[in-house]
Amino acid sequence: MSKQEIPITDGFDFPVGKPDAKDYYVAAGLAEQEYYERFKAWHPGEDWNDLRGGDSDLGAPVFAIAHGLVVTVDSFRAWGNIVLIEHHLSEGSKVWSQYAHLQECFVEEGQVVRRGEQIGTIGKGAGDRYPAHLHFEIRLKSLPANKWGLARDEMLRAYADPTHFIKSHRPGAERLEITVDDAEEVFIRSESKYWHEAKYGYRGHTYWTWTVSEEQGEDCWAVWRPRLSQAGLYEAFAFVPRRYATTRSARYQIVHRRGVDVVTVDQSRCYDEWVSLGAYAFSTVQPGYVRLSDVTGEPYTRDESQRKQIAFDAVMWVLSQPEE
Repeated sequence: MSKQEIPITDGFDFPVGKPDAKDYYVAAGLAEQEYYERFKAWHPGEDWNDLRGGDSDLGAPVFAIAHGLVVTVDSFRAWGNIVLIEHHLSEGSKVWSQYAHLQECFVEEGQVVRRGEQIGTIGKGAGDRYPAHLHFEIRLKSLPANKWGLARDEMLRAYADPTHFIKSHRPGAERLEITVDDAEEVFIRSESKYWHEAKYGYRGHTYWTWTVSEEQGEDCWAVWRPRLSQAGLYEAFAFVPRRYATTRSARYQIVHRRGVDVVTVDQSRCYDEWVSLGAYAFSTVQPGYVRLSDVTGEPYTRDESQRKQIAFDAVMWVLSQPEE
């Protein structure tokens, strides 16, 4: 199969509850600490379950998240049946999606699939080892299908957070994006001696500082104010660099047309990636903003091994529904 015969992706959908994961939820996410403490291994993707619980999703359909080429159909100990698909993005890059614990596989190696095409059904792993669920991965590097058991940093370099990736690559009209970087005049930060700079992150630069508790009080804060040319519903994304972002409780405050929301992000799970903060209504007159501070509830201590870092990098607004 030649590269020219593999269709370019036109967006990504979710692998269950087609196309928006209706009636499903993520039971375990990428690189979750709780998962590691339980199984002594870093989780390389997401586990999707039916909201009804138990084995209610056994035999439910699993769909290709985007156009692509099936590169592996195989079965492994514990993981059971898997399907690995290569996807070609419009800008020339590639990603790979993997679907594991399948009860049945409906595709073959070398087969071209389309977004939303059923590729298998939800199973319980080899020998019915697990409760029924879909183990789902998005890989940023070409790896053997059974390449599991990586160290955390190595895994975060090779895997994307599936939900975050799909939300930022949905099908539809051409995206209107407004990005506020940490070096632009619409990025404002407090005057503090505790700011640090690093050559990491979006466009090779980020600010960072140590986290503090509520009792210690806020010292470092930043605000990103977009210049929006069109009112409507925008999804906001925060860029989290691979270094100087160890907090598990970065509290992003989104001020929008209908009020204020706070979204907590575990920056320690991210590796140079955009993280969705949700979709909100913004206007051109009072477009709102995103605010972040060093107050996370994780206190600054003299014990360096217990300190947490919080990164202040770029924020992006993506128009998902224009105001009529």
